Amino acid sequence: MLRLPGKTVFVTGASRGIGRAIALCCAREGAAVGVGYRERHDQAAATVREIEALGGKALAVAGDVRDDAQVRAMVQAALRGLGPLDVWVNSAGVEYEEPIEAIREAHWDETFAVNVKGLFFCCRAVGEHMRGRGQGVIVNVASRFGFLGDPNSLPYGASKAAVINLTKALAKKFAPHVRVNAVAPAYTETDMMAHVTPEYTARFIASTPLGRVARPEDTAAAVAFLASDDASFTTGQTLLVDGGYTLK
Repeated sequence: MLRLPGKTVFVTGASRGIGRAIALCCAREGAAVGVGYRERHDQAAATVREIEALGGKALAVAGDVRDDAQVRAMVQAALRGLGPLDVWVNSAGVEYEEPIEAIREAHWDETFAVNVKGLFFCCRAVGEHMRGRGQGVIVNVASRFGFLGDPNSLPYGASKAAVINLTKALAKKFAPHVRVNAVAPAYTETDMMAHVTPEYTARFIASTPLGRVARPEDTAAAVAFLASDDASFTTGQTLLVDGGYTLK
C-alpha cells in the first residue's frame, strides 16, 4: 500500500544526495513532488525526469532558502504548479569540515544561514499555508551531530542541534493540525561526502552496531514514514537514522 497517494510533497535541496532520494521515495509512495534547488538546474531537472519516468508528477522550483522573499516565492510557485502542499521537507544544507582553529567566519555564517535561518524561513512560510488549510506535515533533516557534536565540523553540529530545537518549538506552535518532525542521519554515501577517506569509513563502520554506512534511501524511507498517516500521532520528534552509532 502506498503511503502518500494523492499527496503533494515539496523537498528543498532535492537536486542531489539525500534530498534527491527523498523526492524519488515520495514519488514512489504516490506523491506529486516539488524539487527545490538553488543552483543545480540540470540536476534538479534530472530528478524531475526520473519522477516522471516512474509515472509521477514533478516540478523543479528554484530558490535560495537564505532569502525570505525567495522562500515565499518558492511556496507560491509550488502552489501554482502542484496545488495545495501536504508535506514540506527541509533537506537543503551545507557543511564545512574545519578544525576549530581554522573555522572561517564566512563559513560559520553560511552554515547557519542555510541550515537554520533558511529552514526557519521555509517552516514559517509553508506553515502559514498549512495552518490555513488545517492540515500538513513538515519534516526537517537534522544530523547525528545535532546530538553528539563534532569538533571537526563544529558549526554544522551546532546548526543541526538548532534544527532539533526548532523542530520541537514549531511542533508546539503549529499543533494540532500541522505535525513537525525531523530525521537525523549518520554519515551517508553521497557526492557531498566523496572526500571522506577509506580510513574514516572503516572507523565509522566499526563504531556502528549495524555495520555499514547510511544510504540516502535509508533517510528517505524515514521521511516517508513521518510524512504519512502512519505517524499521525507523532510530532516534535527527531528520528535517528544512524545504524545505532549514537548508542556508544
